[in-house]
Amino acid sequence: MGDKTVKKIVPAQPASSILLVRDGTGGLEVLMIERAKTMRFAPGALVFPGGKVDTEDSQRWRWYRYLKHNRRIFADASCRIAAARELYEETNILLGDTNFADIAGTSLPFDKLLARGAVKLKLDEMVPFAHWVTPETMPRRFDTYFFLAADDGHTEKHDGVEAVAAKWYKPREILADWEDDKVPLMFPTRLNLMKLARSSTVASAMQAARQMPVVRILPRLELKDQGVNLTIQKAAGYDVTQASTKELKVEAPKR
Repeated sequence: MGDKTVKKIVPAQPASSILLVRDGTGGLEVLMIERAKTMRFAPGALVFPGGKVDTEDSQRWRWYRYLKHNRRIFADASCRIAAARELYEETNILLGDTNFADIAGTSLPFDKLLARGAVKLKLDEMVPFAHWVTPETMPRRFDTYFFLAADDGHTEKHDGVEAVAAKWYKPREILADWEDDKVPLMFPTRLNLMKLARSSTVASAMQAARQMPVVRILPRLELKDQGVNLTIQKAAGYDVTQASTKELKVEAPKR
């Protein structure tokens, strides 16, 4: 008899990421961080600030008083809070209504910083941009929401641990560097940069994001004779449906 064992699908952990954008001297720019080369996953890759949604991020009572418009409850509030928290932890940028210069240099945890500065988080100004889920065949999976937000004059830093650099980049220049093998990118990162590059200003990018429905993307991973094949549905709207070999190499966990 053949082996009818069905491999159990690992649940995808909730995660979120944020594309913080500004109008630079030469056009639209987005904040990205460079992952440390010592990281097991995607070492040296350029990524958007983000990470897993912590248990505390889902406790709405903890954050209610820090929301600028606390009468509006978002279904994805925990993901928005996680994105704002990760942005602060990785780049020292606080997405709130208080001038960070007034409370800077404290090195406080995210929630304590909000309390000290009486900050109101601007979750309502974060626009859903993309939704990616790790393929079901992977041993470690994430259900990641991407948000778009406009910067209002922050000074970025980096944590020096996971992120060794935090800089503003023009999406088209990063994509050109990727084509020339100058920077490593993961598949979702490249495609989200392609989507962002369709806009030349913050205003047009925000408008486009509000008008375009977000499609849940669950890539299909197959083993072929020629190697791994990773594809997404055409309905995702990226004009690209298959990952390149160099992207797959970046996403392969280091042993």
